[in-house]
Amino acid sequence: MAALAAILGVAALLTVAVFVGVRVWRSRQGQGQGQRQGPDVAHDGVPTRAGFRELGTVASGGPGVTAMAWRPDGGAIATGHGDGSVRIWDLATGDELLTGRGKSAEAVDSMSWSPGGQLLAVAHRRDHMTVWNAASADVVWEVDGGDIYAVVGWSEDGRAVKTYDGEEYYALWNVDSRACERSWFVSIAQQGEVLSPDGRLAAWESMAEGRWTLHRTDWQPSPGGEREWELVGHRGPIRSVSWKGDSAQLAGATQGGVAVWSATSGQLIRSKPVEGLEPAYVSWSPGLNGRWILASSDAGTSAVIDAETGERLSEVSTRSRGPSAWSPEGDRLATIGADNAVHLYGEESR
Repeated sequence: MAALAAILGVAALLTVAVFVGVRVWRSRQGQGQGQRQGPDVAHDGVPTRAGFRELGTVASGGPGVTAMAWRPDGGAIATGHGDGSVRIWDLATGDELLTGRGKSAEAVDSMSWSPGGQLLAVAHRRDHMTVWNAASADVVWEVDGGDIYAVVGWSEDGRAVKTYDGEEYYALWNVDSRACERSWFVSIAQQGEVLSPDGRLAAWESMAEGRWTLHRTDWQPSPGGEREWELVGHRGPIRSVSWKGDSAQLAGATQGGVAVWSATSGQLIRSKPVEGLEPAYVSWSPGLNGRWILASSDAGTSAVIDAETGERLSEVSTRSRGPSAWSPEGDRLATIGADNAVHLYGEESR
């Protein structure tokens, strides 16, 4: 028995890895429902897949994290903080690469990287935007006012930031000319639309009882002669939807758990309850395969499920429903936990 205890003690020590500095990259294998030691093993002894687990944390021990964004190459995460500062973290080592501060000491509410990863746009509370040079932490441009509620993206050439005023309008702010290029009205229906990854279809929520409808973005009749078709076959209202990367299916949070529909017909493919969770929000991991779906409740409980089987793989640490974000390639998930740190999840082999 003494020998067995010694072996178990050594195994426990091997589950913790410490990077340079005080940040810890830790594995939590074996903790929580659905988390297994090593790959799944079939009855014939053949491994089937690795488990989905917490890989580590960044941004712990500092000012509270209020927003985050993956760099387009997936190699770093930017975090915005309650004191208005911005930090960038290397995900290969867990090290902090730089810290930036502008004029605003208001909390960061949203962030967006330019397509090439050179610039980072940040929206602070009280209508302030800061654009950073992501390599040097130098401030490129600050806009005070302008009805900037959130940064929501960039122009394709990476020279203009797209913002939303929180009610009716989008705007483009050109970094070179230091001016608003244009703004445009967005109807309520358009705000509710969720575009497919290939841009050919859109899902939108009608104002009545959580019904969702699909339509072609060119509004031409489909091969079957329909211009729009409803998501059907599930139980109760649909609270949110998320597209699979190949644009062939959608997942949704429903009364019965997580449902999946065919995008071309709107017919239900499968619906699975998530044990211990009533989903209010779903997010399908990017990529054509789309292996995982994040399901979150209004109470802040979140879990990752297998997109094919509906099996609950791992509970994840979140603070309310968001923000949470899949990496650009869909192989990792980042969440802001109740401890105000950013938690990274993925397969144990990473």
